[in-house]
Amino acid sequence: MITATERPFFDKKKDILIAQFDSKPDPDDIHAQAALGSLLAHKDFKGVHYYAVAGAIGGQNGKFIASDRLFKMAFGRKWTNAHTDWNGSVKRITKKVVAVLKKGGKVWVQEAGQSNITADWVAEVLKTVSKDVVKSNVIVVQHSSWNEKKTAALDLQYVKSKTTYFELDDGNHPKDGKKGDRGPYSTPEYRGKDIKWISLAKNSKNRKARKLWTEADAVITKMFPNKFPHKWSYIHYDGVDYSDCVENWWIFNIGEAADSNSKFWERYVLN
Repeated sequence: MITATERPFFDKKKDILIAQFDSKPDPDDIHAQAALGSLLAHKDFKGVHYYAVAGAIGGQNGKFIASDRLFKMAFGRKWTNAHTDWNGSVKRITKKVVAVLKKGGKVWVQEAGQSNITADWVAEVLKTVSKDVVKSNVIVVQHSSWNEKKTAALDLQYVKSKTTYFELDDGNHPKDGKKGDRGPYSTPEYRGKDIKWISLAKNSKNRKARKLWTEADAVITKMFPNKFPHKWSYIHYDGVDYSDCVENWWIFNIGEAADSNSKFWERYVLN
């Protein structure tokens, strides 16, 4: 039985969120980028430091889904493209991480993909920051067993040994259900099969969210003009799937304010 370790909490005065998306091969990461962008634009998260990463991939097959315009809309200039420049991205992430750790802050890693790139930048960070500081203050958060399986085994082992690693329940399944249970940290189900969610987002009075979701929908339509073919995905049914954002829900300790898809929509997409 896995028991809960004392969890730390995000301090926006000192900490940073590193949001790492694989965007390969499934389009749910595109929805997660729009959802995180919507969340970060909300007054609750004013002043949060963040840096996003595209192309944080592992050993999976399939095509990468480019969403550069969406990244710019969601994160401004605070992102890097590991798909086109892996080594440069490792350097840029390392620089951000070292700066935060040296000032006594924590680095929260939203693994919306595999941990290969995390292993690479952790190794770089350890050249200048002590292993104890890295172990205590780099917090890696992962909700997906599939992402772990597609991470190079030695990289995953390395990240788990060098950082504080939290396995959350899978955001594709209902809260506290048996399916997707990965330990003591339960999460909401951040997806919805109904077509109404995208329609509401694209017509929202919240200008930022409206633009983000319109762009996300356009990216997916361009990549899959005849719909995403796999029926296990709610995106196949023109629904929404931003399950990676349960990691944000946990990192920011959002709790009951957005512990369901409908509450997330009400708070961050429609208002």
